[in-house]
Amino acid sequence: MFEKLKTKLFLVPALGGIMTVGSSLVALAAETGGSGSSTDIPSISITTDMLTPLVEGVVSNIQVILPVGIGLMALMLGIKVIPRLIKRFL
Repeated sequence: MFEKLKTKLFLVPALGGIMTVGSSLVALAAETGGSGSSTDIPSISITTDMLTPLVEGVVSNIQVILPVGIGLMALMLGIKVIPRLIKRFL
C-alpha cells in the first residue's frame, strides 16, 4: 500500500513539471516572427456550393441508416424484454 502512495507522491510533482515544460513549449511555438511568415499560407474560402454535395451525401445516408438502425434496436430490445416479461407474469 505504501508503495502505491510513494508512487503517487512522486508522480504529482513530476506531472506538474511536465505540464510546465509542455506549456512553455506551446507558448514558444505560438510566437510569431522569425524567418517564417503567416502570409505564405494561402487562404481557402469555403462556399456553400462546395458543401452541398457533402450535405446531400450525409442526408441520404442518414435516410437509409436511420430506419435500419431503429429496426435493429427494436429487435434487440424485443429479444431482451419479451422473455423477461414472460418470466415475470408466468
